[in-house]
Amino acid sequence: MNAAAGDLSGALQVARVLRRLRAQVQPGELGAESVEQFVRRYSRVRAPALDLNLHSGYDPAWPQAFGDEKQRLLAALADEDVAGIEHIGSTAIPQLASKDILDIVVAMRDAAEIERVARTLAGLGYQAHGESPIDAGFAWHWRIAQDGGRSFVVHTCAADNPRLAEIKNFRDFLCAFPQERQRYVELKRELAATPGQTWLEYSALKKILVVRITARANAWRAAGGEA
Repeated sequence: MNAAAGDLSGALQVARVLRRLRAQVQPGELGAESVEQFVRRYSRVRAPALDLNLHSGYDPAWPQAFGDEKQRLLAALADEDVAGIEHIGSTAIPQLASKDILDIVVAMRDAAEIERVARTLAGLGYQAHGESPIDAGFAWHWRIAQDGGRSFVVHTCAADNPRLAEIKNFRDFLCAFPQERQRYVELKRELAATPGQTWLEYSALKKILVVRITARANAWRAAGGEA
């Protein structure tokens, strides 16, 4: 199959998925994005091919692994105006099962510095993969273990990006409420078990779940909730 035919096949698949999602997703369920915006953005995401061991449970070594990588990043970015480095995603939430991939956000006070940060990350063994699935204002960089072991993903953004606060609220809310955490895990498993579902459909339906939890997490934070 030539490149043009491959592109057409991909476009037809995206169109089919878009039709199915329009029938399943109500306005506002994907947050500020419409179904069309979500599909366009996710179809641009370039995730690397991975062959990583899966964990059946939570690895208590993850917090220390994050701490070690955070210090490595801070040392490399000592001359930059770093607003914060945060552990996010499933590995940041106690007792949540996950792949052995640690997600990290590096937030910069000056968005103009993000390009320099990308060059620094390359020097640390990270490979740029363009726009992050978190948000159009985030880029992601992967450092994949060659032996199939623990890998790291650094998402870079401006510190004033409103999605950053929401991501932290989501993480802290699930850390604070084990029953919410368990419900999240169960619903994710239900979504993943749906037969014939594409990655794009799973991502959209998972985002609906995340949007709902994030709304509760934002309200909890606004009321003075702390992790």
